[in-house]
Amino acid sequence: MDLLDLQKLSDFDFESLCKDLFERILGVRLEIFTSGPDGGIDLRCIGPGREKVVIQCKHWMKSGRSKLVKHLIDKELPKVRRLTPTRYILATSVEMTPAAKAKLATEFQPYIVNESDIFGIDEITSILRDHPDIIRKHIRLWLNDATILEAAISRNIIRRSLHLADEVKDTLRTYVPSRNLRQAMQFIEENHVVLLSGPPGVGKTTLAQVICAHYASKSFELVEVSENVEDIYKVWDDNSPQLFIYDDFLGQSSLGDKLYKNEDGRLLSVMRRVRREPNKRLVCTTRGYILEQARQRYERLDRENLDPLTFLVDLGTFTLEEKAQILYNHVHWSDWPTSAKENFAQPETYRPIIRHRKFNPRALSNLFSVPYDPEQGTPKSQVMAVLDDPMAVWRHIFDHQLGDNERRILVLLFSVGSESSAASLEQAFLEYRAGSVANFRNGLKVLEGTFVKIAAAPYRQQVEFANPSVNDFMLAKLANEPDWLQWILSNPYSFDQVVHLWDAHTGPCDVEAPVKVNLMPHAAGLERAALATLDRRETASHDKAGRLVVCLLIAQELALSELAQQVADRLSIQGCVYDARNLDDIPHLIRLTHESRYARVRALHESVKLEGLTALFNRDRQECGLFKAATYALQLSGFVDPFVKEEIIQAADEKFKAVLDRHLFDSDGLDSSLLGYGLDYVRQYGNWQERWPMASDFMTYPDLESEDGEFEDSEEAFDVDPEYIDGDAYLIMSSLRIINGA
Repeated sequence: MDLLDLQKLSDFDFESLCKDLFERILGVRLEIFTSGPDGGIDLRCIGPGREKVVIQCKHWMKSGRSKLVKHLIDKELPKVRRLTPTRYILATSVEMTPAAKAKLATEFQPYIVNESDIFGIDEITSILRDHPDIIRKHIRLWLNDATILEAAISRNIIRRSLHLADEVKDTLRTYVPSRNLRQAMQFIEENHVVLLSGPPGVGKTTLAQVICAHYASKSFELVEVSENVEDIYKVWDDNSPQLFIYDDFLGQSSLGDKLYKNEDGRLLSVMRRVRREPNKRLVCTTRGYILEQARQRYERLDRENLDPLTFLVDLGTFTLEEKAQILYNHVHWSDWPTSAKENFAQPETYRPIIRHRKFNPRALSNLFSVPYDPEQGTPKSQVMAVLDDPMAVWRHIFDHQLGDNERRILVLLFSVGSESSAASLEQAFLEYRAGSVANFRNGLKVLEGTFVKIAAAPYRQQVEFANPSVNDFMLAKLANEPDWLQWILSNPYSFDQVVHLWDAHTGPCDVEAPVKVNLMPHAAGLERAALATLDRRETASHDKAGRLVVCLLIAQELALSELAQQVADRLSIQGCVYDARNLDDIPHLIRLTHESRYARVRALHESVKLEGLTALFNRDRQECGLFKAATYALQLSGFVDPFVKEEIIQAADEKFKAVLDRHLFDSDGLDSSLLGYGLDYVRQYGNWQERWPMASDFMTYPDLESEDGEFEDSEEAFDVDPEYIDGDAYLIMSSLRIINGA
């Protein structure tokens, strides 16, 4: 067992750990107490002969041994004398020397029977190593060691994902194990793949990070997928246990983030490969409406039965005790003043919070991550306000506490896609004449830790929103305040801004994403922005073909003739389509030129089709390329010469049969990537099971039986005294009365 870091435990965590530990050591059941008139008791046992054992738990890691010894003699000894216990046991997270133990044993006679009843951090961790079941029960104890997490990050992409370990450690400080974790772990253990789905703020990312920590403790390498599934192939090691985490794998606020990345086929390929490997795991997160949107847009995802791999994260599974623990953890680890924290120990404060119908861990995290502002009301009213309106905390800070420089940085960051290198964001800031370099860098410092986070990447710093709720807030800002839209469109820096504003315009609008940006009144400004940045390759993530696809979509919907003409000029240049970096852009161009409302664009359809099909069928001559070519031939069936189509499909059918036959004789030597592309291809046939029955072994998912009955929550009583109304919730929250006390 690696070093156990007790410093990551809250006071209540430490008392709970001691309760479990001493129940095992003493072989008795212990009562746990909060502060009150009978101070001096944390744990107590009354024996059959009325002997009274009292255990005092002192989580004093930051205060030091000498202060602890002085406090025990000056403050605690008088209480112990009044209690007159038969046996007094001290448990502390401070390292105790023989001299300190001897002094306390002498002062506390006859209550401390001998020095062995004084347990310092060394004794506690030594005993814990003999009881791994207790360690596993206390999640922050065994999943928070930085050395475990940092060593588990794949060294090949460590520059890009180094912040993952810190995020997991911070998550574990406030995370409370619940039914969601148990069921999600069941999903991934049985299938090796889990898609965590649900509305914003329910804890999908948090749950994914806890799963990561669990597997990190089992020596799995952690790989954070930040761009696309190619990250997985870059670091795949057949001999190494690896867990891949792909947060918001279909985009943060709309599917448009992934529209041009061919993620559907490659993702399904990776899923199948991971499911076959005993030492691999894949955790993906997405919002429910985006997953449904993906199924509607991508035929391959729609055909694939992902339901057995999809776990819906549900806040309704939290018990009152679990909600109280979540609230307690966020309050305890926040930087709010002690007076504000102690307020939450009162039933009239915490009870309406943990019973709130919109109780939301992310809303609490957002609120307690910013400094306490007494002008915004009592601690209770501030929490209730943010539960009623999760955007309230960001709205107040944005409107009343940030300066113009910080607001402009946030608007720029949203417009370029919610993440950017610090250097590019700074250049955009200067291009807009929003301020000086000093203004930008000082503004970024103000935003860091609340609105944005900054991670190290190769040769640069990466800036991104602190969490998706900030992205949602900025979406609402631009949707409701058109002046910001006009500011962005007035002097655009990158074509990416056009792309992401278009995503915000075309994205879904429902209960989970209640707003979207209306670009209709700004059509002329959008056209000018698109034309101004269309050829700025150095500031755009899309290549020329990808930018032309977006422009054709915009011109078609908003009736922008000048934009359509400019696109036509570029499409008429030989090689423009053939050289497309992303082959998935080519089918879009073929269809869009065929359906365009503009005659000049339609006139280019035949040349675009010829150049595009040549690229799709000839550029990639590797084995996988044959399957991709056959897939495109089926998707573009109406545009492909029947004889060419038949020739490609026949070759792909023969190749797939050979791949399956090879598996019979040399399964260890089988190219998983080749098989994955082949499976993507054959699934387009409605009768694939009849044509290739052996393929069923690779593409069927087992049905999962529901075990809901195992986790049924008991009903709560509401009509008796506070301690009995809330039970353990009262006990947990009452601990905040002495949060900074001894």
